[in-house]
Amino acid sequence: MRYLQECEHDDVEVTFLASRCRELEQEAEQSGDMTLVDAPEGYDQLWNKALVFLRSQAEQRTGSREPSFVMHVDDDSFVRLDLLMLEVANWPQQRFYYGYIWDGNGNRKTHPIRNPLNKSHMPESQWPFDFYPPFASGCGFVLSWDLVLALVSQPLPNYRLLDPPFGIHLCGPPECCVLRDPIVPVHDERIRPYKPLPTFRADTLVQHYLTPEEMKPYYAQALGHASNKAASTTTIGELATPLSSPHGDAPQALYEQLVSLGIFRR
Repeated sequence: MRYLQECEHDDVEVTFLASRCRELEQEAEQSGDMTLVDAPEGYDQLWNKALVFLRSQAEQRTGSREPSFVMHVDDDSFVRLDLLMLEVANWPQQRFYYGYIWDGNGNRKTHPIRNPLNKSHMPESQWPFDFYPPFASGCGFVLSWDLVLALVSQPLPNYRLLDPPFGIHLCGPPECCVLRDPIVPVHDERIRPYKPLPTFRADTLVQHYLTPEEMKPYYAQALGHASNKAASTTTIGELATPLSSPHGDAPQALYEQLVSLGIFRR
């Protein structure tokens, strides 16, 4: 990515995760940026596929090859790695679970879906409680390497959804948690599982729900922002102000009001 040229990113490895199939093997060999795993494809296999990937990484990356963090990102999310890399230096390298956290605070509330026809169905046999423990949105979250090793150290149930199981096994009750003591995940509003108004905001670290048609213009805006000389000397905290809109601040003000009323989620 051109806007990363001025960033310290040599230690960042990006890979696209997919289920192994004959059609993708040639592309994976040519591109060099794909990881094919022996796990079925499908929404109801995302948790299984993620665990297979993490287990393979834990087996392959030992000693000096161990990474500090692993980040999961949905394929319809845009990651501002140039901004994210500024954050990494301040992250603790152990017991670190970071993202947009559904923890019951404000409008960050969710609950298990019991309808078997819903793609995010959570049967009571796997999680009998009315509320989940805190968990990060799958649009983009980070795990320190010690948490990855803990997750793959023992057999875990095969869930039909991706996001809540990470919270169940890292932040949940003792009978579910893979750690001696559950962790408290770190919430960041700059990871956006929903679209704000306007969609591009200068401080966004991860923007979810972008269509393929929206990716290129979003990239152009990110590139323009990162290339701006003034932006290069601005601290992360000062980036909270969105770029100017042809309609002034009206879209942003409307969005903030709808969020405060609980109609929109940030």
